[in-house]
Amino acid sequence: MWAGPFESFVGWRYLLRVKRRPQVLLLGLGLLVLGGLGVGLGVAAFGSDSVASSLFAPRSQGPMIALGAGGAFLAIGFCITLFGALNTFLTSFSAFSAFMVAIGVMEVILVLGVMNGFQKDLRTKIVDTQAHIVIDAAEGGQYLEGYTDLAAQARTVEGVLGATPFIQTEVMLTSPTNLQPALLKGIEVQTVGQANRLPETVKEGKLEALDKPEMVKPFDLNDHPSLGDVPEGRERQRLAAQAEDAPPEPPPPDPELIDADMGFPAPSAPKGPDGRRLLPAVMMGAELRRNLNLWQGESVNVVSPFGDLGPNGPIPKSRPFRLAGWFESGMLEFDTRLAYTSLGALQHYLGLGDVAGGIQVRVVDLDQARTVRDHLQEKLGPGVRVSDWQELNSNLFSALKLEKIAMFLVLSINILLAAFAITATLVMTIIERRRQVAILNAMGAHQASIVRIFMSQGLFNGALGALVGATLGLSLGFGLSAVKLPMDGSVYYLPNIPVDVRAVDVVAIVLVALAISVISTLYPAFYAARLRPVEGLCAE
Repeated sequence: MWAGPFESFVGWRYLLRVKRRPQVLLLGLGLLVLGGLGVGLGVAAFGSDSVASSLFAPRSQGPMIALGAGGAFLAIGFCITLFGALNTFLTSFSAFSAFMVAIGVMEVILVLGVMNGFQKDLRTKIVDTQAHIVIDAAEGGQYLEGYTDLAAQARTVEGVLGATPFIQTEVMLTSPTNLQPALLKGIEVQTVGQANRLPETVKEGKLEALDKPEMVKPFDLNDHPSLGDVPEGRERQRLAAQAEDAPPEPPPPDPELIDADMGFPAPSAPKGPDGRRLLPAVMMGAELRRNLNLWQGESVNVVSPFGDLGPNGPIPKSRPFRLAGWFESGMLEFDTRLAYTSLGALQHYLGLGDVAGGIQVRVVDLDQARTVRDHLQEKLGPGVRVSDWQELNSNLFSALKLEKIAMFLVLSINILLAAFAITATLVMTIIERRRQVAILNAMGAHQASIVRIFMSQGLFNGALGALVGATLGLSLGFGLSAVKLPMDGSVYYLPNIPVDVRAVDVVAIVLVALAISVISTLYPAFYAARLRPVEGLCAE
């Protein structure tokens, strides 16, 4: 039921304000100026420090008060300015209904944009650490033989950037002061960069040291002049004692010198150029390293429950490794749990042959991972199982998707409130213009024409509000994305607020706003169409 030119003209005429009143707009602009000054003074008082990290620091309350008051004035001034701009050419009721729709649309766009940003960042960090596609044995608990040929075949599939083998096991890491559970992964250093961003996240040390343990020197207190970069207190005392008073670490026992019937022999370590045995190198997450109170070059014991049977039962397998450095992926769960060593060292530690637990694969387009997965499965055959990142993390991403849908529905309540404002506006218009509606009926206007007149009013309010809200939401979203509003790094794992505004979300929000606006006009429009001419003409 589309309004024709006459109905649209009449509906538009009832929405317009007869006399312009810019007072509200000027009041809003004044509050915006005051808010901007307050925020500017607050930011200037904090100096070069990050506002996000120093907002709750123990200092004068003046900058905090200026920043808070400025932010409040900005928010209030923004709302008043928006309403005043609409109220300069629309009646108060029409301006209020369009304002409500605009605020609702803008809010939903911003919130979904921030949620998309967090989800995208989380997805990127997870798949960059765990790979886009994983190839493992068809039966669980089995290892891949001939993994080198499988990785070479995987690299020939269209859409694959690279592939690297790995093997992993659950272990317990013990240091002189603490112990932590960890997931120890053996990697092929030469190819790990093809399917994993680990080389880009290394903060201390070199990844090549995993293949060349001789690159890792034992911890020496002289490497820390005046202990400048070593923590105070008990940690400093421990390092000083280790460097000065503690005896040198004994090398692992040689298997030939141990009676296999009396105990479990520790695997022998390779020898360096000087004839001394070298400890295999390990690289761990920054938080895991901090929890273990370790520094580069110190040794850490790796304990695995998968040992052999001894005289008194199962014996855990333990072997010292040397810390070659640490990485920081930006994901707390990975930084507190992951540790890497070379593929050969972990194979030797577990007593396995030349096998791998799986192959990590990286694809060109993450959204096409499922298609590449099918091609890999077809090429490699039924002897292996190929899983993409959606299958590997199905529970997490399904929960995030459900959360996004729930947030969209909850925030759409604001648009529903705007629909009530549109309904109230049209009802007030009908009450105010009963005589004019009655005259139209008496002149022979059809009921459908009356319905179209009032529906055009509601649709215009909804369309104007949706257009203004979408414009403001997109502008603020892209502005936040460009400015990169900082966050407190000691609390959040992200340095700034991520914003990812997607066109499909904006279109869906605008369509929902228009649909709700049209539905809200039905009752007032049919109510006006049923108004009898006598009632309107006799009304005072």
